[in-house]
Amino acid sequence: MFLIVAGGTGSLLAFYPELERIAAPSFMLSETSGQRLDPLVLRARAEAITGRQVDFVPLHIAAGDTAIISVSPKPGAASLNFDEIALDPVTGAERGRRTWGDITQGTVNLMPFLYKLHYSLAAGEWGQLALGLAALIWAVDCFVGWYLTLPATHVRRWWHWRKAWAVRRTSRAKLNFDLHRAGGLWLWPILLVFAWSSVGFNLEQVYSPVMKVVLGDAPSLADVRPQSEAMVQPRLDWAEARERGRQIVAQAGLRESFVMTRAEWLRLDRVRGVYIYAFQSDRDVYTRFVGGRAAFDANTGQLVHLKLPTGQFARTTFETWLFGLHIGAVLGLPWRIVVSIVGLGIVVLSVTGVLIWTRKRSARIFRHRASQYQL
Repeated sequence: MFLIVAGGTGSLLAFYPELERIAAPSFMLSETSGQRLDPLVLRARAEAITGRQVDFVPLHIAAGDTAIISVSPKPGAASLNFDEIALDPVTGAERGRRTWGDITQGTVNLMPFLYKLHYSLAAGEWGQLALGLAALIWAVDCFVGWYLTLPATHVRRWWHWRKAWAVRRTSRAKLNFDLHRAGGLWLWPILLVFAWSSVGFNLEQVYSPVMKVVLGDAPSLADVRPQSEAMVQPRLDWAEARERGRQIVAQAGLRESFVMTRAEWLRLDRVRGVYIYAFQSDRDVYTRFVGGRAAFDANTGQLVHLKLPTGQFARTTFETWLFGLHIGAVLGLPWRIVVSIVGLGIVVLSVTGVLIWTRKRSARIFRHRASQYQL
């Protein structure tokens, strides 16, 4: 059941941006033409409209899109009934508000809700842990299932194994069995990628030690120690932080031989007391997201962490491709179509697997009852 939910929602999430624009056009789209406002002006506008603090601002807004800005309550203030506000990037006018993922607010949250359903069953940390455990079992089962497709006899094993790749249509039972076995074999490498990347997303306590043994360690923002108290007012304001982020990435580019092509977003992490500057560079392999991160002290501007998507650490490069394949962020539209098909394939494999198990269980029960009757 976990895989049916994950596969079904994943087949839609491969086209998340396009489907979200269809489901929530008034929130996502802007038809206003003209000179765009500076993103930091939009950030100040969001704070003025909501009376809340804004710790995240998009520095790049695609043509035809609104500026979606995350807001949070100020220390000691009452909780909000929304955490995102959409502003017109030309006029700064409000286009809508929502609590990301709250399906009770209607179709404006349809795709965010499907996303929450996909990675946590929309059940918070417990749902995320449950899916992580299911993903771990799935990863192990990839090898078990592959082994079970091998012929029982060693005589001409590989010759007989080719039968496992074919689909018979002579009866419903054989068709169901072969769809499960052959489908799993044809999709096996991709299924393993999805299974292990799911462990990485949801079960870090298992994933990280394994990857450390296989590919070594790589520094991450999680290594930056949290402060004793959350930062209230950093010394660097947002304009200074944006400029400092640009400078740091330019300097790092000279050292690491890469070129930044676009600034993506800027976020203030009050817990760790750092600004995080996200950027696209010629080290990126993603076609939908950016992988570069530069975290620097929000008071001094000192660099504390730099992440490049490829070419920096073996583990980071591997994970960029692993997670990029999972979310359909690499290889363009063709791979996104493959991801959507694989999501549906996972549903088919799950359903056929259950049907096979049910049929064999019924046969065992029948044989057991028949033997008791004979006795």
